[in-house]
Amino acid sequence: MNIIKMASIEKLKYYLIKTSLGKYLRKTQHLLVFLQLSIYGSSSYDKSKRTVYCISPYKTGTTYLSSLFSSKISAHEPVHYTSWKLLNKNFSKYFIKRMNYLNIKLECSGHWSAFVDDLANDEVAKDLDYICILRSPSSWISSVINYWHIPPLVNFKFDFANEFYWKDTVGVDLKSFNFETNTEENKIIIDKLIEFYFDFTNKTRLLNNVTYISLKEINEKLPIVESLINEKANMANSFKRSNKSKKFEYKNEKIDQEYDQLTKTLLNTVD
Repeated sequence: MNIIKMASIEKLKYYLIKTSLGKYLRKTQHLLVFLQLSIYGSSSYDKSKRTVYCISPYKTGTTYLSSLFSSKISAHEPVHYTSWKLLNKNFSKYFIKRMNYLNIKLECSGHWSAFVDDLANDEVAKDLDYICILRSPSSWISSVINYWHIPPLVNFKFDFANEFYWKDTVGVDLKSFNFETNTEENKIIIDKLIEFYFDFTNKTRLLNNVTYISLKEINEKLPIVESLINEKANMANSFKRSNKSKKFEYKNEKIDQEYDQLTKTLLNTVD
């Protein structure tokens, strides 16, 4: 009975988030999480409880990687809305409190790709371990544009990831991409996505301890992740978000080759 009630509550919450009440619901959740974080999120750094962060942008396999470990060990985009609000307000203050509050070994969240400079300059964050999943720009752009047009996201009245990440950080409104006509705005969106993707990947050089993993080789490289967090992955729990109805496919071999050269440089630097 309790499980049924919980499922019903989750369905109701998901429905409300899609409506015009979604913004107010997010703000209410934020206040509750902020209160808990303020009470239980210590400001002291305990090296034995530090987290490994997968900092790749959305649609690079972060959901899949996180799903391979139990929820007590790993999380995908935890306290998502609150993270945006607090990290943008005072990164150093809330980074450590957030890490202690969550108390997990692995976090895979696309929003970290917007905070590489902060991670590299923070006294605690700069010495942590990071994972960067590498995906070809053509494949990534196709996935991003298609995913942000699946019915659930299109129907959201307040899509804060589109507002805070894509609009404010990357400089694009994914919802304005036109599938019917190859518009000038489409070209601008794609160009800005390419610029951001290369810029992010280049910036990962600023971090001291980065493990680069190709999305195509993620299963093969799992032992590396397991060793970083001292836990075993469970393939039976694997899950990934995808859009079965793909209306758009982007292909740019020149850009993909340039990215391949960039990632080879990064891998050689690590080696």
